[in-house]
Amino acid sequence: KYVTDELNTRQDKFGANDSKAMTFTNAAGGNLPRDVKESLGTSTSDNGLPTVSAVNTGLENKQDEIGAVNTNTVVTYTGTPGTLGQKGIYQDTGTYATQSDNLIQASTFNAALRNGLNNEFVCADRDPVSNQCWLWTIDNETDETITVHGKNLFDVNTMLVENKAVRAGAVSADKPLGSEMDNNNWNCTDYISVLPDTTYTYTIPRSTNAAAAGMVFYSDKSVDGAISGITQGSSLTRTFTTPPNCRYVRFSWQRGNGSNDVQLELGSTATPYEPYTEEMVNLYIPQNQ
Repeated sequence: KYVTDELNTRQDKFGANDSKAMTFTNAAGGNLPRDVKESLGTSTSDNGLPTVSAVNTGLENKQDEIGAVNTNTVVTYTGTPGTLGQKGIYQDTGTYATQSDNLIQASTFNAALRNGLNNEFVCADRDPVSNQCWLWTIDNETDETITVHGKNLFDVNTMLVENKAVRAGAVSADKPLGSEMDNNNWNCTDYISVLPDTTYTYTIPRSTNAAAAGMVFYSDKSVDGAISGITQGSSLTRTFTTPPNCRYVRFSWQRGNGSNDVQLELGSTATPYEPYTEEMVNLYIPQNQ
């Protein structure tokens, strides 16, 4: 009896079951095998236990969550697995220049095509019975002339103000920022059109006592439109970036014995001097556009 009682407290020896996991049951001493999975598979009812490597392999084959952009952007493929690109959908409320690489909806394209045809082709004669147009003419084209200038934005013939300097330093009641000051040893520019948030470089010829005095940024062609100023020491070349609301710039320089071959150009690199040039260009513009 003693031996029997002792045996009743012992668990039957576990049987061999390679690559299986053992789980509890609701009965004491009971157990059930569970499959150990090296691959997740596709079953939705499989109660096997996956290994860490099986889970990692499964995650590697899953796409990262696609982030939100907006309803006017589509997802595109790229040359790298798992990496996505995007393209905008053309919106007729925006500008063409910022959407030239966008996709376009059929309805938008058809409307644009119809608008183009309606403006380029004019009905010259109609069928008297059906009133359908049976003779078309191409709408008359028009030309508009615009002025294109070279790299130097400073025209010494029209923009030079002699014997004057532009105040770029601290303001005062009688000489506010951007105002002209009489000075026989200095010259300055008139208002030169520039773009906001854009980098420019000016170069002043090296000559006796020649030094850049500074520059003033303007939102309009007035002293009241002066935004800020930059004073400058003896440097004859300066690169600067215009403020966000800047539309014009003026700068001064000490003449010394040098010439007025001053150059203002787009970009951060000073290049050899070229005089200001203009060219008249004709643009074709369809009628009614």
